Amino acid sequence: MDTVIERSGTGCEIEFRRSSGSARVSRVWRARPRDRELFLRLFAFTRVNRTYRKIVSARRRNQHARRVRYPRHRLARVSSARRLDYIVIFGLLKDRRRRWLRATPFPDDWLVTIKRNVAFFHRLSARDQAELLGHVQVFLADKRFEGCDGFEITDEVRVTIAAQACLLLLHRNTDYFPRLLTILVYPSTYLAEERRHLHGHVWQEGKIARLGETGRWLDALVLAWDAVKSGAAHPSDGKNVVLHEFAHQLDYENQAEDGTPALKTRDQQLSWQEVMRIEFASLRTADETGIPTLLDTYGASNPAEFFAVLTEAFFKRPCALRACHPKLYAELQKYFQQNPVEYSAEATSTY
Repeated sequence: MDTVIERSGTGCEIEFRRSSGSARVSRVWRARPRDRELFLRLFAFTRVNRTYRKIVSARRRNQHARRVRYPRHRLARVSSARRLDYIVIFGLLKDRRRRWLRATPFPDDWLVTIKRNVAFFHRLSARDQAELLGHVQVFLADKRFEGCDGFEITDEVRVTIAAQACLLLLHRNTDYFPRLLTILVYPSTYLAEERRHLHGHVWQEGKIARLGETGRWLDALVLAWDAVKSGAAHPSDGKNVVLHEFAHQLDYENQAEDGTPALKTRDQQLSWQEVMRIEFASLRTADETGIPTLLDTYGASNPAEFFAVLTEAFFKRPCALRACHPKLYAELQKYFQQNPVEYSAEATSTY
């Protein structure tokens, strides 16, 4: 029995089935040369799967007779190979689906919504606009939206949020916020329970008004729709709840919540940590002494909030950030692979 690949009519899904005889396999091979790499991986996966079944069947047949003992390390090796093949296969299928989504024509009504609601879109280059729209297609196919307090999720809501979130993904290889599954949207500011540590064993519990929140273990992100619209419409006010909350999702990609996203090299990590350590301490000093600062002092809460506040400033106040904190701007520019000064609507005045 050989594995045969059959492409469905949409071109983005692949069906796995069995057929007997090598003639059928050879016809598929000639008819779809682009699938050769995937075919070879699937064929290897089939052989590993067949070997594993033989070993398990032999053990069961000899359970009450003379036992045929296969080394445990052989079973472990085969099982590990199966898991690896599953990862490779699903990774290939996911990448193929996303390429297909990015190549799909962008709906006209979605484009009208972005041009109407998202101010920075007009200032992007044609190439960046096309890349952003491709990311929006994948993002909306991957993430689920839910309305809260009776709020209705429309295409306007989904597209406006996606366009702002995907600005963080331009020019980088990305997995589209892999820890995030669901986006919850309230009509406006909402109340959330909070437990705050005061001192010693004393904690304070109560409700606090929020515009957005997320968490490393939540696999969800919460936004207030009026704040989403305001951040999208005012390109240089320094505030954007979507950029802030999705920056937290980038922070989680290194399996921690420490204000350091997944960086490519060890040298980049060391440079990032040194600059952020100094600038974070400076912001905390400004917060304690009341010295005016470009950055929102909410970023002095912890390194995770510091990175989120920096992301807002980098995209909304890039000229001022580069002038006042050149080292910070350089580190963010290396990570995001963007120079927002080129498309900023920011006024020439500083804070």
